[in-house]
Amino acid sequence: MSSSKFPRIAVIADAHFHDLYGDYDFEGIEVDGRKMIARRLTDTIRSTRVFNESYHALRGALDDVVTRGIKLVILLGDYSDDGQVGTLSALREILGCYSKDHGLIFIATIGNHDIFGIAGRHHAKRFLNANGTYTTVASDSEFVDEDAEAMVFSDKMYCQGYPEGLQAMPDLGFFAPSDAIHWETPFGNSSDPASRRHKVRSADGLNQYELMDASYLIEPLPNLWLLMIDANVFEPRIGAFSDNDPAAFIDSTDAGWNSMLVHKPFILQWMKDVAKRAKLEGKTLLAFSHYPMIDMMNGTNEDEHSLLGATSSTRRTPSLAVADAVIDTGTSIHFSGHLHVNDTASITNSKGTLTNVGVPSLVAFPPAFKILTIEDNEINVETISLDGLTIDTRINTQYRTEIAVTKKNVGAMLDATSYGEFLSAHVDQLVIHRYLKREWPAKLAQAVKLLTLGDLLVLARSEKAISLDDIVQTLRMDRAHSAMASMGLEGMDTISVLDLLGDWYRLRMGSEMALDWISTKRLVMYRRLIEAYASEGVEGSEARQMFATIFRMMASYMAGLPSRNFSVSLATGQIKIF
Repeated sequence: MSSSKFPRIAVIADAHFHDLYGDYDFEGIEVDGRKMIARRLTDTIRSTRVFNESYHALRGALDDVVTRGIKLVILLGDYSDDGQVGTLSALREILGCYSKDHGLIFIATIGNHDIFGIAGRHHAKRFLNANGTYTTVASDSEFVDEDAEAMVFSDKMYCQGYPEGLQAMPDLGFFAPSDAIHWETPFGNSSDPASRRHKVRSADGLNQYELMDASYLIEPLPNLWLLMIDANVFEPRIGAFSDNDPAAFIDSTDAGWNSMLVHKPFILQWMKDVAKRAKLEGKTLLAFSHYPMIDMMNGTNEDEHSLLGATSSTRRTPSLAVADAVIDTGTSIHFSGHLHVNDTASITNSKGTLTNVGVPSLVAFPPAFKILTIEDNEINVETISLDGLTIDTRINTQYRTEIAVTKKNVGAMLDATSYGEFLSAHVDQLVIHRYLKREWPAKLAQAVKLLTLGDLLVLARSEKAISLDDIVQTLRMDRAHSAMASMGLEGMDTISVLDLLGDWYRLRMGSEMALDWISTKRLVMYRRLIEAYASEGVEGSEARQMFATIFRMMASYMAGLPSRNFSVSLATGQIKIF
């Protein structure tokens, strides 16, 4: 392997930083002489990310970067909790300290949690009181939370729009750095927000607005071009709205690159021009945006839609037209966040290959960031886990006080001895408190709470047409009346289907990194069930069809491209483990 062509680059996605000791005009909890502003664990177990732990996770990642001697850090959007004024101010100070003390250079894309539309939007968050109750802090003085112990109103909770939300973080590359070798936008070389505007229209064409686009190309090192794309799309809604009404725009969360093709075609044109110039001038070109350009769920989108309907994942899955359009620009490799998954996807057509590297979040399973080493003809991607970070016992003390009040069952989260254990336990709680409630059909969600892996193997063997309405009763009767039905289960009744779903989501989110958290014994059982449902007929059985889909998806999660430590050929797109 040749020596690296450029210094190594760290890529951090979805840090979702919350300032645990910040100023939101709320007194918080006195802890060791400091004012702790802590979110509720009750809210955490329903969220796809943890909140308070982001404070230490970001520092842990940056400390690791410093230890490795890396200077250039890419932030792939959603660097803040929700773009609150107070949060961005604290984040700017922290990043500034790492720049001043360690020479770190930060270059960022914008995410859907960092900014909103033209004028921004209000936020309200629940923060713990010392007695386990909570106070709601809101930017909207008309907001009401009848269950809160108290209400606080603060402008520091407001999320700004374009360009104010960008100007709050002026040192992340959104505006031309004085030391950049080259910097440009799709509109030219000016940093002025007024010169970087584009038009967006509602579906009926009646509502039209001008929004700033925060995309830019930067050359931080000689011959290294980083294409930082603002893939936020705020589509105007149909209807009449007052000035600066945030309801006038559809949230960008589910839009992504599917909407980029419709509302920001000028970005694709610019990308094509940049790629052409990069090739002519001998530049190494890497592309970054918050949203993926390729399906990052290993081709399971159709199965998920048939099983669960229109989930947040299916709504966010890029169409094949996106990859075709990007390949046509000459862009070959792209790094994304947003989905909080560690995965790699690749698509090849007659014009070339596009590889999308999904960078996991710092505040969801599996917590990690990527390090890029660029060789002459390939890029090496190394994944650095934050599993070993320690648990902040001061936060856990507040959680225990809260749980004593709410009586919430949070599983093994408070027994975790490391950050990795905490987030793995968080996945199990998400299954119970979020996914089964919000995304799974009610009958299926109820059934999985009552079944074991042994039951699923019996179901796979059954020739009966079993529905979800009577699945538990039918399987229990079959097993009671037939010794054959329960033969060869070898401990499979000790694993519940809820346990299975926890691992199903770990594999979905972590790909090969999830294998660190699933025992060999369980993997053997899962592969046995995957094989059983793949080989047995499922026609005529509603229950078997659904579980066959679940195991088919699980097999796909286990069989994806390398996603931990691998190399990508910049010429051919070939992916290899190193």
